[in-house]
Amino acid sequence: MDSMEHRDAGEVLRRIDSTLSEIERTLDQMLTLAELSASDLNVDRDTLQKTLERLGKKIDRLADGIPPQ
Repeated sequence: MDSMEHRDAGEVLRRIDSTLSEIERTLDQMLTLAELSASDLNVDRDTLQKTLERLGKKIDRLADGIPPQ
């Protein structure tokens, strides 16, 4: 593998790492919303559900951008 391929592989790994970090942050947001929904607080669960669905679609888009092995 020459140095150009190493740089390209390194860039791919950095993008994958960044994408996985964004997915992790999104999952953390979803967990927080799920905990809020499960609480005894007076919250609009329909809005929470729509937000969870939107975040799920975001994860799907991010995952689709990860290059296959």
